[in-house]
Amino acid sequence: MTDPKRIDELIAAVLPAGAVPPHLRPVDLLDDAVVPPSRVAEKVFALRALMRSGGRDEPLTGRIASSRDVAAFFVPRLRDDQVETLWVVGLDAKHRVRLVHCVARGTVDACPIVPREVLRPLVLNACVAAILVHNHPSGDPAPSPEDLSITRRLCRAMDLLGLRLFDHIVVATSGYVSLLDAGLVPELREPECSP
Repeated sequence: MTDPKRIDELIAAVLPAGAVPPHLRPVDLLDDAVVPPSRVAEKVFALRALMRSGGRDEPLTGRIASSRDVAAFFVPRLRDDQVETLWVVGLDAKHRVRLVHCVARGTVDACPIVPREVLRPLVLNACVAAILVHNHPSGDPAPSPEDLSITRRLCRAMDLLGLRLFDHIVVATSGYVSLLDAGLVPELREPECSP
């Protein structure tokens, strides 16, 4: 875990004096539930993104060859989040990333998922396949029965639209689990290797 005192110092160096409301500590501005003052909102959002990325600002791009590629991007960004979020990585026919998009944000132990919200960005961006990623704030990446159920449901919905779901990756502070690699959802399709 990151030292809150050092984060307070970073925020004080980035934000103008008096930007932090008196009832908050500077580190509290990094909590997504806190609405930052409008005059510093852009800087606060940038600080939140920086903290999530673990200092890595390179986007997820290129060809996805395995769950490790996706986990290397998402684990540092999501492992410390205090609420569950679901992300979709949209891929083209050559398994290159077309989009990375947060499609749902929930609570500390659940994230309501509506299939149309997952499918919409994939269809609008001409994706042919996808990988789902979500975090477990509990720190344990073991998929829940609900995780397995929604993955099966999304596989069926994507099949109807001619899309393929390659994997669903659960990340947490202790690492990640790929449902494909673990063989937990037979409906997940191993990507065919194409040049």
